[in-house]
Amino acid sequence: MNRHYIIASHAHFAKGLYESVKLLVGEHADVDILNAFVDGNDDIEKEALALVDACSANVDVVVLTDLMGGSINNEFTKLMLSRKNVYLVTNINLPLVLTLFLSNETEDTANLLRQLVADNDVHPKFVNDVSIVEEDETF
Repeated sequence: MNRHYIIASHAHFAKGLYESVKLLVGEHADVDILNAFVDGNDDIEKEALALVDACSANVDVVVLTDLMGGSINNEFTKLMLSRKNVYLVTNINLPLVLTLFLSNETEDTANLLRQLVADNDVHPKFVNDVSIVEEDETF
């Protein structure tokens, strides 16, 4: 099954994140960006519904939001609960989105997302501690 991606955030985080993805791996097909609460995009319920409704029923809609419990994530949660082809991941970052965009499109979406969010490579790192561990291992 094909995937369509929606990256949604407060202000311009979604756009900036996608610009970074494009710089590193190139343009990705089937991506919509929602920069909420800027440029008149204040009706998040309407915007979220329009983006999801524009997607074909035979594609998996992967929604990537910036903040668990935030208004944007809450609106997409409502859509996820009412539609079986909507998958929602929140607290996103660049490594997570890059890995997702480079993944195999034929892989089961739910399983892929479960594996991805559990992958330590996409979690934030406190480099001070990582550097200390690596230095200790070299001796």
